[in-house]
Amino acid sequence: MPTVPPPAIRDLEGLLAPVLPAGTRVLGYESEYLTAPGDNYGSTMLAVTVRTAQDASVQERREQKDNSSNDDQPPVELLHLVAKMRPSSEEFLEIFQIDITFVKEAAVYLKIVPSLLALQREQGFDGDGELIDVFCRCFNARVSLDPAVEKVDQDGVMLFENLKLAGYVTADRRKGFNRELARYVLKKLALFHAIPIALRYLKPDVFEAGIHKYLVKIDIDAGLSQATLRQMMDVFRQDILRTGVEAGLAGRAYAKINECHRRQAQLISDQLTCYCTMLHNDLWVNNMMIKYDPTGQVPCSLKFVDFQLIQMDSLVRDVIFFIITSVNDPELEAQLDGYFEYYFQQLAANLARLQFPSQDELTLVSFREEIDRVAPFELYHIVSMLRVVLARKESIPDQSEQDAALFFNDNLVEEDYYRRLEVTLRIYDQRGWI
Repeated sequence: MPTVPPPAIRDLEGLLAPVLPAGTRVLGYESEYLTAPGDNYGSTMLAVTVRTAQDASVQERREQKDNSSNDDQPPVELLHLVAKMRPSSEEFLEIFQIDITFVKEAAVYLKIVPSLLALQREQGFDGDGELIDVFCRCFNARVSLDPAVEKVDQDGVMLFENLKLAGYVTADRRKGFNRELARYVLKKLALFHAIPIALRYLKPDVFEAGIHKYLVKIDIDAGLSQATLRQMMDVFRQDILRTGVEAGLAGRAYAKINECHRRQAQLISDQLTCYCTMLHNDLWVNNMMIKYDPTGQVPCSLKFVDFQLIQMDSLVRDVIFFIITSVNDPELEAQLDGYFEYYFQQLAANLARLQFPSQDELTLVSFREEIDRVAPFELYHIVSMLRVVLARKESIPDQSEQDAALFFNDNLVEEDYYRRLEVTLRIYDQRGWI
């Protein structure tokens, strides 16, 4: 268990006041770490139980109305939340560029989601389960207690509903999703991608002012030292060799990873096509929570979390990153086209419903061309994430001992990581992406 106590959330009442019923007082709160070491590096996640009560005058009016209580003290009500704060590690503050990524995520909930829902409603999405529902409720957010401060300090916090207590679970990152769950995620992802595409075409001014300004591309490695970057690339080279792939493929893969990294550092965007949209840009197992029906077998709701890396680029990046990092399909190489085609069908259907004006541009042929154009440049992102996804849980220290060197420790991974990496390289080789 973590040895460092959870950070304090100061002036919690002030943060919650705009969203709580009038007359509600915050009496206090308790908190504990929500995630295990290795499940979240870019932030500190806390489970928070807030004790609230109504002011006496409000309580008296309620009692007079329903005559249900004669107690002198108003009852205490509990509010179960999740607090997301900056990471405790100074090194991770630099690596994850919190002053940028925190603001991006807060904007998703407070600015972007309302725009997406408004477009859906205007286009007649009013049936049961039709509105996009992959976002959890965000109660409020701030970067500091000082309104004049623009950088995220120790008082920066976002407050969300506690999805775990609402019945949502996170899958085992080392086991991933089976074929059925993967298709369920792809269906939700297609709508997540479709709405911003439609908004970009139908209401370009709204898209620019309300969404695009938050989709600025960043180099996620900008906070790493040159020594760390060299060590990271050397680890990738050694890992590729350890997979046992033939020397020519190993060389091409390492060269492509270096090319991807250079493009990332230069902030090179994908060619602007109808397939460019708002990306989650970090859609792997731990950034999704699923709720199942009473049988515990059939998924009935899905939430995406952790929107710190949103950007504007080709949707192919989200799709292939999710499939390779998070789908546990023993026939993945043979089934990959099936996943792509299923996703495309969902995307095209959603865009038709949203009255996308350039529907003739959406063809399976053009989508496959987009995959072949963009997938090669997602290799670095995928390979760098596989080490995190398949890290041995028992090998990860608590929050007080985590630093960048953790990612390069050979004890962090074992044989399943090298098998997945080998499959990834084979897929890229067979499809001519490297």
